[in-house]
Amino acid sequence: MRSAMKLRAALVSTILLAACASSPDATPVDATVGDAAVDVATDRSPAVDTSEISDASGSSDASVDPRCAVCATYAAVDAGTITAGALDELSGIVESRTQPGIFFVHNDSGDRARFFAVDLEGHLRAEYRLPSAQAVDWEDLALGPCGAGQCLYLADTGDNDLVRAEYAVYRVAVPEVPATVPARVDPVDLSSTALPFRYDDGPHNVEAVAMHPATGDLYLFTKVDTGPVQVFAFPAAEQGMPSVRLHQVATLTLPPSLVNLVTGADFDPCGARLLVRMYTRLLEYDLAPGAALNTLFSGPARDVAFAAERQGEAVGWRADGSGYVTVSEGNNPALHAFRCAAR
Repeated sequence: MRSAMKLRAALVSTILLAACASSPDATPVDATVGDAAVDVATDRSPAVDTSEISDASGSSDASVDPRCAVCATYAAVDAGTITAGALDELSGIVESRTQPGIFFVHNDSGDRARFFAVDLEGHLRAEYRLPSAQAVDWEDLALGPCGAGQCLYLADTGDNDLVRAEYAVYRVAVPEVPATVPARVDPVDLSSTALPFRYDDGPHNVEAVAMHPATGDLYLFTKVDTGPVQVFAFPAAEQGMPSVRLHQVATLTLPPSLVNLVTGADFDPCGARLLVRMYTRLLEYDLAPGAALNTLFSGPARDVAFAAERQGEAVGWRADGSGYVTVSEGNNPALHAFRCAAR
């Protein structure tokens, strides 16, 4: 979003980055997390099948699979730089579950209705256009179930001036990405389905969405200068229905901070951990084994490792739940990857 509000937030973020790096509220790359040092590693996440590790109840038991367990320390690992000129204002990122190592990304407002595929080294693998979609202010994307397969959910939910009467999420089947870096990337047109909605209490600016991998329910987090962050639910059963009005289901409990502007979110492949991104910090919320999902949002959050970025907005879990990636807006953004170093 290229609005006055976003520019102001970017300026605040820039001012706070230096302070954030030394603040107990944040953990930059190559710093110390608790009593454990963050060491640079070169391990990459293996290709694994995560399709069966979430139970269908919407609550998660972290003991059913080691990939669901809470991680005590995340360490930075090698990743690349995205050099494709078209990717200059990245706002969302998710990793393919069928092609681990492939990441779907999209630009913020000002771009066309399209998204891209890149690899961990930053190479552009594909560009996809959605001819039937609109791109008013795309802010985030999620990956989750749709029928027997997996879909991407692109959130046209930005509204800095709080003037929009209706919003939409665009659902598109996850495409098969070229297995190698192509010599030339030609755009591919894909069909998409619009999932329109309104909020029951008026307009909101939302830059962060996350889909629960078991239920397919989408959660939207408001971006506010002050006051509580509202959490709205877009139930899977209502996605695609006419005249959908979303209701607030929780208030996100954020630790004290100078800047708590929520810009990205993602559930892990088990639905047991939630990452919430802000300009100058990254929080993880962990669901107690067997607990109801709504307890996650009011539970305690902990700061986890992140990189100081120009205007960091995007965060996404790795396909096997072993860690996560972040990326910033701007030209030639670096992909920052983190992997669990100690449980």
